Amino acid sequence: MTTPWIVAFVVLSALVVVLAVAVLGLMRQVGVLHARIAPMGTHFAGEGPEVGSAAPDIGLNYARSSVTLVVFTSSTCTICAALKPSIEALRRQEVGLTVHTVGLEEQRSVFDAFNVRSTPYVVTVAADSSVLGRGVANSLEQIEELLRESRLDLQRATTGA
Repeated sequence: MTTPWIVAFVVLSALVVVLAVAVLGLMRQVGVLHARIAPMGTHFAGEGPEVGSAAPDIGLNYARSSVTLVVFTSSTCTICAALKPSIEALRRQEVGLTVHTVGLEEQRSVFDAFNVRSTPYVVTVAADSSVLGRGVANSLEQIEELLRESRLDLQRATTGA
């Protein structure tokens, strides 16, 4: 009679391990979804270059692509650290997009030229060096929304609509 109990114990132990792995996998997916659907829309913090104005000449070649994304970060910003892999994925996935990441500690003069005081801050620039959009972006969704709006504005400007 002890053999069935041992078999039952082993089977139940294996099931507990499988369930624990499944729960950990689901927890990770919830975290990914939370990061993806964080508060929508970039918000303007009263800083950065004016939309429609010329982007500061800091040596970046804006003409390389139709839209250039300039992302301002800081090594002490936890949101910036969390966004870094997403920004790298965006850089690889988006055709016609150039991404420049500007670190506060390394490039303070660029922060000053763009009048940026908080991170993570994003500025989109057209090929003609005009600022298309700007704002504080705390999630990948906010950055993607700013890109969508900037591309729509650029399309409207080129078609005259």
